[in-house]
Amino acid sequence: MCGICGFVGRGEELGSREVVDAMSASLTHRGPDESGRLAVGATGDPTINGWLGHRRLRIIDLSAAAAQPMCSDDGSVALTYNGEIYNFRRLRSELEAKGHRLRSSGDTEVVLRAYLEWGDRVVERLDGMFALAIWDARAGRLLLARDRTGKKPLFYCEADGSIVFASEIKAIARAPWVRLEPALERIPAFLAHGYIPWPETFYRSVRQVPPGAVASYDARSGALEVRAYWAPPLRPSGDRPAPQAIAAELERATTDRMVADVPLGAFLSGGMDSSVVVALMARASSEPVRTFSAGFPDDRSFDERPWAERVARHLGTRHTSFAVRADAVGLLDRLIWMHDGPFGDSSAIPTYLISQLAAEHVRVVLSGDGGDEVFAGYDRFVAARVAAAVPSPVSRPARAVAGRLPAGTSYANPVVRLRRFLASTDRPLLERYAGWVSVFGPDALAQALGGDGETLFASATERFRATAAELESGDAVDRIVHANLRTYLADDLNVKVDRMAMAHSLEVRSPFLDTRVLELLASVRATRRIGLRQVKPLLRGALEPLLPAEIWRRRKHGFGVPVGAWFQGELGEVFQEEVLGADSRVRDVLAGDGLAAMFEEHRAGRANHGGRLWTLLTLERWLRSCATGETLAEPAPARLKAEQREVLR
Repeated sequence: MCGICGFVGRGEELGSREVVDAMSASLTHRGPDESGRLAVGATGDPTINGWLGHRRLRIIDLSAAAAQPMCSDDGSVALTYNGEIYNFRRLRSELEAKGHRLRSSGDTEVVLRAYLEWGDRVVERLDGMFALAIWDARAGRLLLARDRTGKKPLFYCEADGSIVFASEIKAIARAPWVRLEPALERIPAFLAHGYIPWPETFYRSVRQVPPGAVASYDARSGALEVRAYWAPPLRPSGDRPAPQAIAAELERATTDRMVADVPLGAFLSGGMDSSVVVALMARASSEPVRTFSAGFPDDRSFDERPWAERVARHLGTRHTSFAVRADAVGLLDRLIWMHDGPFGDSSAIPTYLISQLAAEHVRVVLSGDGGDEVFAGYDRFVAARVAAAVPSPVSRPARAVAGRLPAGTSYANPVVRLRRFLASTDRPLLERYAGWVSVFGPDALAQALGGDGETLFASATERFRATAAELESGDAVDRIVHANLRTYLADDLNVKVDRMAMAHSLEVRSPFLDTRVLELLASVRATRRIGLRQVKPLLRGALEPLLPAEIWRRRKHGFGVPVGAWFQGELGEVFQEEVLGADSRVRDVLAGDGLAAMFEEHRAGRANHGGRLWTLLTLERWLRSCATGETLAEPAPARLKAEQREVLR
C-alpha cells in the first residue's frame, strides 16, 4: 500500500524534482517507509518530459529490489503503483514460463512485467486492489488504471498541456500550475449523497479514474481516452451457486489476502461479515489471529465490543478491545483533509479511530467490507424487495396509519423506519429507494437550497439512475443492488476505509470484494440473495457452522457513532456558531432558509437530523478553508482518548 503521484507533458521546463518531491511529501501518511522519484521522457521527442513519484509502505518484499518507481530492463517503461495484487504468485509463474526473469519477490515487478507481456490488457489479469501509473516512453503515453470496485483512489488533472495525477487531490494541488477551484454547482449532489459521485470531484479541474477503468494520455497529442475494462455481470440469473462453491471461493479469497511480510490482523465488530472473515483466517492460520474492536462506552447502542469479544473467544483469537471517547470537533478538520474535501459519512470517525489504534500493533488488517454489497445484506434491500411486492393501494392507507403512530427520533425506531419505507409510494421503486438512502431527500433539498426539491433531487441522483440502467436484464430490485455496488460502495465505503486507514499507514484488505467472489454472487438475481426471514441466506448456507447461532441471528448494526446525540452538545454549539452564524459560508451558497429550523427541530428532539447536520458542518469547514486560501492545508494532529483492553492474548 503506497501513495503515487507524477506529471508528464510537453514543455522542456515542465515541472521539476522539487515539484514531485512536494507532491510525494503530501502523501507521506500513505507510505512512510521510503520515497522515490524518476524523471521520464519520450523516445525521440525531447520536448516531452515529467516525473513519477512514490511513497512506499513496505508490506511484501521489504527489500530495495521492490522500490518504486520501477523500470523495465531497458528503461523504456516505468511503473508507480499502489495496492496489492492477490494473484501475483500465479501471474509470476505464468510470466516466468514465458521467459521473464524477476529479481524481486513481491507484486510490483509482476505488474511491470505483466504490462511488458500483455500491454493495456494487463489490468484484466490483475486481481486485487490497485491504482497504477505506467509511463511508456516508446509511445509517449501514460496509462492510469484503477481496480474494479474502486478500493484504491486515483485522481488526475489536465492543465497547461500536461496531466498531473496522484492518489489524493492534496498532492495534485502541489503542482504550481494547477488551480483548485471549488465546484459549488455540485453541492446538491453532495447533499443528496454525502459525497460527489465519480468521475467528478468537488474541484472543477480534478477528476477521478472511474472504478474498473483505464485512462490513457498521449503526451504527443495531448489526447486523453477513458474506457472501462470491467463491470459486474449485467445479466443476473436465477441460479444459486452451490454452498460449497461459495465457501471455497471465500476461503481462497481470505487466504490470498493473508500474504504479508509484516504483522497482520483483522477488524472484528462481532457482526456477520467480519466474523466470517476472522473465522476463515483462523482456519488458515497456524497461530491465533490478531483482532481489534472499538466501541463508544458512553452510548451502549454504538458499542459492539461485547459481540466482538464473544466471537473472539469462540474462535480463539488474540483480541484487543478499545473503549473510545472521540473528540468529534477536534477530528473534524483532519477528516476533511484526509478526504480532500467535505465528506458526509460520520462513520468515518470510528473508522479513523479503530485504524489509528490497530496501526499501533499491525501493518495490515482484513475486514468484512463489501459483504452487504455482495450478499445483498442491507435492510434497505429487504425493504425494496417487500416494496416491489406491495401495491400502492395497500401502501397509501398504511402510510396514513403510520403517520398517526407515536415515534421517537432514532433512525432505528420501528415507526420512523416504517414511515420512511411508506414515503412516496406512488413513485417508481428506484426513485423511492434513492430517497431512502439519501442524506437530503427532495423535501430537505428544497429546505436547504430553495427551488423545486424534486427537480434538484432528480439532477443530484443522476449517476445512481444511470448506473442502475447499466443492467441488461432483471427487475428494479436487481438494478438497486447493482447500482449500490457501483456507487455507494465505490464513492462512500471504499473511500472512507482507504482514507481513514491510510491516515495511519494501515492497509485494509477485503475478501468479500475478491473478483471471483463478487462475480459469482453478482450473477445471481437479487431476490435469491436477499433474505426475508434470514439475512444473507447464501452466506449463511455456505458457512453457518463456523460461527455461533447468535451471530447469525444478530440484527444488523452499522459501524457508526451517536452523531445525533453529539449535536445536542459541543458539536451543536459549533454548528450554531459556524453554519448559522453571521459569517457562515454555507448560508452564502445555499439559497434555502430552512437550516435554522432543521437545527432547532433536532435540538428540540422532534427529529434526528444528525446525518444532515454533520454533512452541512463538513461543508462549512471546507468552504472556510477555500475562502482563506488554505484549501487542503494540513491541520494539526487530532486528539484521541482510548482505553485498551487485551481480552485474549
